[in-house]
Amino acid sequence: MALSRSDIAGNVGKLEIVYAAGARIAGKYRVERILGSGGMGVVVAAEHEELRSRVALKFLAPELAQRADVVERFLREARVCAQLRSEHVCRVSDFGRLETGAPYIVMEMLDGLDLANVLAANGALAVPTIASYIVQACDALAEAHAAGIVHRDLKPANLFLARRRDGGALIKVLDFGVAKIQGPRDHALTRTDMIVGSPLYMAPEQFGSALAADARSDIWSLGVILYELAAGRPPFTGPAVDIAFQIDREPAPRLTGVPDGFARAVARCLDKAPERRFQRIADLVAALRPFLPRDADTTIRGMSGNPDEVSDRSTLRMTPQQLRARPGKPGAPAGAPLPGVAPSPSAPSPEAAYPEGTPPLMKAQVADAAIASFVLRGDTHEVTGPARGA
Repeated sequence: MALSRSDIAGNVGKLEIVYAAGARIAGKYRVERILGSGGMGVVVAAEHEELRSRVALKFLAPELAQRADVVERFLREARVCAQLRSEHVCRVSDFGRLETGAPYIVMEMLDGLDLANVLAANGALAVPTIASYIVQACDALAEAHAAGIVHRDLKPANLFLARRRDGGALIKVLDFGVAKIQGPRDHALTRTDMIVGSPLYMAPEQFGSALAADARSDIWSLGVILYELAAGRPPFTGPAVDIAFQIDREPAPRLTGVPDGFARAVARCLDKAPERRFQRIADLVAALRPFLPRDADTTIRGMSGNPDEVSDRSTLRMTPQQLRARPGKPGAPAGAPLPGVAPSPSAPSPEAAYPEGTPPLMKAQVADAAIASFVLRGDTHEVTGPARGA
């Protein structure tokens, strides 16, 4: 059933009333405030009354909570995030249903902002910073791919820049709501004529059918992200129809102003033919290794394809200052800013990254941001219609 804009606006208003500050959810969570809402539902910041821990609660809009396919995707997102152990995946601690039967997901709260907002605030990033962020995302994706899970909707808005307790950068991969999981259940949820993803970041084969996506499709999306973070704009632009044509027929423009090896890695990610792209996340990480900050470790989970492998990633958890200050290494100046985010003279504040005049809506997505792209952004998660050639 299609919803008009007025329907969506009315439903969002109702949700904001139901989940207003002070509301008690499932007999144990007390709502602090609404973090965001959209056509798919609402996300709130809440506190577990007994444990005194802060979490993010994610709810579907009432009409969507009645659709078995949407609820199944919602549940599948929770299962995927609960299954993956990488620190670069948002933790899911619970899934439940309200008395009405409406499902909800309990997730960790993260402070920071996604890379789409980092890019909007600061423009193109430095190559070492980009490489560091994407290699961290690769940690999550290598584990997911080893488990037979393809994300299918990678984009800057789904890579969240949080902070570790020591102030270091921590990338979290968000939104596995439209992930492909090997097995018959995914075929039941995804028709052959369904296009799933965000057109700007979708691989050519995804425009034919969402079922055609595999790990190499995620690698294409990472290539688009790499290009955009380095150039300040995506390689393909224009209306959705034009973008689909460009992605299918036109070669990606050459990335300039970066080291040749970095540009070649991006170009390989963006090869039209999946068999000519990097075949594994490990291959992409190897290509990015020369451009990482000095001494960064690229040993990550799932690099060998073994889902049970958990290698030492201690140095990936270190800040650039800590890496440089290890024994035998020159120390780093105190107070160095977090890569990709404007420095703040006092306690780290995500809003410090925003120039004067930044729209309030963008700022609202920053404070205590919930991992809620699937609910909050209605831009491109699932585009249903005749696929190319259908």
